[in-house]
Amino acid sequence: MELHLVPAAEIAIEPLDVGPDSKLHLVDVIDRTQGAPFCAGVCEVFPGAPVDFDYDDAAAVCYMLEGEIKLSENGESRPFLPGDVVYIPQQKGLLVYWSTDSYGKFFYVTYPHWR
Repeated sequence: MELHLVPAAEIAIEPLDVGPDSKLHLVDVIDRTQGAPFCAGVCEVFPGAPVDFDYDDAAAVCYMLEGEIKLSENGESRPFLPGDVVYIPQQKGLLVYWSTDSYGKFFYVTYPHWR
């Protein structure tokens, strides 16, 4: 595999269908199409119902870029703020809810590929 640079102008974040009351946009910038053993991309979370992701099949590391997101797991909520890093392990039955009252944008890496 050789170095693969994706210019910012080529990164197009698109809506992901997460239900009628939720709004989330994302893009996998690096994934198996470049021969990578992981996915890496950018995600935006907008106000609406919390979006749930299960981590049965992939672990994730996320770096918060801007805004504020609330992470909820097992009824416990934590703020995810610019500069914060969160590690979410691959764990059968682990469900994390992502929500915001305003807007949040983060960079993520999942291993292996999440989709």
